[in-house]
Amino acid sequence: MAQVTWRDKSFQISQRTLTALKELPISYKVKKKSDKSGNSVIITGHDLQTFSVSYDLSASVGVNPMQEYDSWKMALGQAGPLMLENTLYGPDYVMLKNVQIESDRITSTGVLLTASLTLEFEEYDPQTSKTTASARPYVSPLKRNYFSDTPEAVEDLIIKVLYNGKDITDSVSVSKCVHDMFASSQADTLKLIFNDTTRLWDGWKAENEDLIEVVYGVARTGKMFIDDVKPVNGAFELRASSIPPNAKEKHTKSWENVYFTQIAQEISNRHGLELQTFGVEDAMYDYVCQENEPDFIFLQKRCDLESLSFLVFDKKLVIYSEDYLDSQESQKEIEINDDIEFEYNDNSQKGLGTFTVTNGNITGTYKSSNGLEKSDSKVIQTHMSSTAEANRFAKGIWRVLSKNLASGYFKDAIMRDLSAGSILTLKTDGASSWDGKVFVNHIRQDYVGSNSKVFFRKANVS
Repeated sequence: MAQVTWRDKSFQISQRTLTALKELPISYKVKKKSDKSGNSVIITGHDLQTFSVSYDLSASVGVNPMQEYDSWKMALGQAGPLMLENTLYGPDYVMLKNVQIESDRITSTGVLLTASLTLEFEEYDPQTSKTTASARPYVSPLKRNYFSDTPEAVEDLIIKVLYNGKDITDSVSVSKCVHDMFASSQADTLKLIFNDTTRLWDGWKAENEDLIEVVYGVARTGKMFIDDVKPVNGAFELRASSIPPNAKEKHTKSWENVYFTQIAQEISNRHGLELQTFGVEDAMYDYVCQENEPDFIFLQKRCDLESLSFLVFDKKLVIYSEDYLDSQESQKEIEINDDIEFEYNDNSQKGLGTFTVTNGNITGTYKSSNGLEKSDSKVIQTHMSSTAEANRFAKGIWRVLSKNLASGYFKDAIMRDLSAGSILTLKTDGASSWDGKVFVNHIRQDYVGSNSKVFFRKANVS
């Protein structure tokens, strides 16, 4: 039986629950009018699509009909995509308008033994927060692949799952898929909950070195390493990370007369990753020591000194200059209105104007252009060979202490084209002081829930 999901609700059959979908009708009707000549018809839009979903409930297999009914009542007025298996069904968003329950098997104490629940949905536009139908043409997502002139192919609307490069989408029913992407300091993570309809996982015995990838149109997790797979409530919960499982191993090594990118290349090779750099000015060191540390912790410390950051995505180690990325053009403008969950904190006035580092008889200082008078200093154990190198390290540590002082987040309908490291322009109703370019340092993509939570900091920190 096909699994249907809407927000965090699902219709499915397992050994513990019975929520059997009985019918899923849908219709589409255009609005039209005659032109001034009366000789032709103009399509002006379409009627709001409405449809009902009915399914049966039974207390004998662990589902309390009244509790299920009450939980759906709490969802009245909420909206989200309706997914048939992993594919969008009907409009992009539908709102729950009505919930109705019927039962002909009730105990003398009023307990419903079995019941039929009917849910009524109506098309919803999250951009205007209204149930309105626009004048743009509409084609059912389940049939879009039959229309060559339709830009949205059906593949763009399916949450695809690839295991060790093999497409297993048709063999699993995804009920939860949350992808956290980080621009620095932390590995990307994936949480995937699915029904194993063909017993794949029991047969394959997934291991930590195995790869999982989720693709949802332009949004994708890249190849990720499976950390854990375990059965939970009749389904499987899978967790994965962008960094290989051997990343926690500690290493000790020293280098002489070595470039930064040589160290980065050695680390990427050790973990089977491809190295990519953006805006990196390659520094030469006369001496560097890694003392009993995991590679990526050591690399992060070295990046901090050089005002660099790195991320791991799709088996690639990507190192970039933060100044370089901050200076890029904005990818898109985000208008923050009252309907968007939003929070912004600006503690930039508590920051440092000057920062100094010292090691032995070598001292380096960075003076910011932020106009702040507060200063601080730190004795570091990292080897420094010159004042110029010390000044560079002072700037790097200052940036680590300062870059997240003005930061926030917003949550909205899913933006599949965004990723960690994106540059956005915020436009905020009633709070223009928050407007301007921001750097996305973390984004949580909820593919099934169809929403994005975007964490950002102010760009152009200097």
